[in-house]
Amino acid sequence: MTESSIVRSTTITALSTLASRIMGFARDMIVAAAFGASGALDGFYVAFRIPNLFRRLVAEGSLTISFIPVYTDYLVNRGEREALELAQKTLSILVLVLVAITGVGIAFSPQIVSLFARGFADARIIALTVDLNRIMFPYLFLVGLVAFSMGVLNSHGRFFAAAFSPVLLNVGFIIGATLLSLLFVEPLYGLALGVLIGGVLQVLLQVPDLVRSGFRLRFSIDLNHPGIRRIFRMIVPALFGIAVYQLNILMSTMLASMLAEGSISYIYYSDRLNEMVLGVFVMSIGNVVLPAMSRHTAREDFGRLRALYADSVSASLFVGIPACVALIAASFPIVSVLFARGAFTMYHAEMTARALFFASMGIPALSVLRITTPAFYSLKDTRTPVIASTVSFVVNIAAGYALMHTPLAHAGLTLGNAIASTLQTAILLAVLNRRIGGIAWGALAASVLKYAVASAVMCGVIVAIAQMADWRQASFVHRAGTLAALVAAGGAAYFSVCYLLRVKELHFLVSKIRSRLGR
Repeated sequence: MTESSIVRSTTITALSTLASRIMGFARDMIVAAAFGASGALDGFYVAFRIPNLFRRLVAEGSLTISFIPVYTDYLVNRGEREALELAQKTLSILVLVLVAITGVGIAFSPQIVSLFARGFADARIIALTVDLNRIMFPYLFLVGLVAFSMGVLNSHGRFFAAAFSPVLLNVGFIIGATLLSLLFVEPLYGLALGVLIGGVLQVLLQVPDLVRSGFRLRFSIDLNHPGIRRIFRMIVPALFGIAVYQLNILMSTMLASMLAEGSISYIYYSDRLNEMVLGVFVMSIGNVVLPAMSRHTAREDFGRLRALYADSVSASLFVGIPACVALIAASFPIVSVLFARGAFTMYHAEMTARALFFASMGIPALSVLRITTPAFYSLKDTRTPVIASTVSFVVNIAAGYALMHTPLAHAGLTLGNAIASTLQTAILLAVLNRRIGGIAWGALAASVLKYAVASAVMCGVIVAIAQMADWRQASFVHRAGTLAALVAAGGAAYFSVCYLLRVKELHFLVSKIRSRLGR
């Protein structure tokens, strides 16, 4: 996969994801205005998080991690016919697993909710959370099909449908919040049904590209197929590694449920802002490079693997470092403009901004982690990420528990997560350095220094412009206008300094734009 094709595929994925994030913010603003940061909304987010946890465990996590390298190997070395046959058999098994987990999840929803929300004391909120979880659990089945489709389509170089599908989930959310919620005495039931509508729309979007890729739906259970056996050999340690990561989320949710009402919602909204950065660009790179890395590994071309990894990490930090600085410097202005309206008060905005401030410290480490972990999976090494994530889990819980008992409160949980992510990334980098014959540390350090200098200039611009508005008392129009100026000036400062410092990522993009305009 050439640098040009990676940029093109990443651009397609990033633009699709950007559309999703914009719709996601629209959805979050609508939900925040309607429900604020109440105990009932805490219950909704707990209920929504449960099927999403299983989604990441079974579908987007362990299945994608183990399926893509094996499927890509079949495409490269055995041909498309055998690869598509493997995909059919994988889907058949996945459908049975998803149906079973969905049924168990609905049946044992009270027990599962009690595990996730041990700090909930209000019986009404607990009962509401159980009901919402039962409504939304079938979303796991739908999004599991989407995750399988993503694995197949990405391996065939098709990235749009999988990247754009979250837009449709947000459409479902908005339909639920604005229309379906009016049909129920408890409006959150309508919001939950909107999640299912979004899931159905996501599945339907995948079908045309799957057909174009040659995939045909045919159920065939064959546990003795050599490709299926390889997937299962990889899936067990991968499942454990993803489980550790999800346990981090579970424990953070449990700890947050022991704090003041609204703490879960504060952390949720701060996570959404972090995901805007990680999802739009960094995860887009990760989704593109895993199939590419798997192809280099299948051909045993480790030189190209090292080059692809180095370029991908550099590109992710090109966005990750300034994003970290910008979210820290403008945490309250951002939250006050995006969410502070209706039932979401300025106090809620202040608490969310506090969580965002500390959560953002982990963005650079997460940017590298989202590229480094796929590198291990492409090498068919799922053991090392398990070890690193286990260490991260222990550190996250210990640090989070200690910090939540300080004046940081809920923000201590986001800081603990940032600390744990940084340690996890450091461990993986040390091991990968040995596995692939060395990482280009000198070139990477030079790039990071340039990004840091440009980010420092950007930070000064942001802080200066932020003084021009009273973010608590000014009108929404004034706050929004100042935030727009802040973002534009900060971005211009960062890219200008990067251009002067001859940052290769920016110069590559500028040359591509010039070549396009010259045609």
